[in-house]
Amino acid sequence: MASVSAGSVTEIVRNRDLSVRITRRFKAPPALAFKMFTDPVHFARWFGPEGHDVLDCTLEPRIGGRFYAELKSPTGTHHHVQGVFKEVQPDDRVAFTWNWLGEDGKPRHPDTDTLVTIDLAAKGAETELTLTHIGFQNEDQASKHNSGWNSCFACLDRYLAEIAD
Repeated sequence: MASVSAGSVTEIVRNRDLSVRITRRFKAPPALAFKMFTDPVHFARWFGPEGHDVLDCTLEPRIGGRFYAELKSPTGTHHHVQGVFKEVQPDDRVAFTWNWLGEDGKPRHPDTDTLVTIDLAAKGAETELTLTHIGFQNEDQASKHNSGWNSCFACLDRYLAEIAD
């Protein structure tokens, strides 16, 4: 029987706590929900916390493809995030790494990408979307991303209602 040291147990518990998991239902079929994360035209219309605008984005939804977005906050601050697509299963799942870029255009934490996984499940005429974002270095990062993703999903809900009309 394998033994587990106290240190590794602590690390497992810490890593579990330093993640974000959000489940929401959207009035859209899984195919449309999937496009929200893989089509740059759609993505640019909803992505970012409320009040932020997407100025530029690149989505290459294939394994190894690029993920990049430049956001402008209501105060005029520019934020850049990049990653690499790790999993792309049409209408079911998409996963990509996530790392904020500094003003120099380089990753703020070059050795610590986090991972975003979006799981989609049909629930009648709706889609249940579960976001799991793992790998944060501290509670503050996890908390800020939890707030950010919830705000993003409020924007996504409004955008889906807008294009359904």
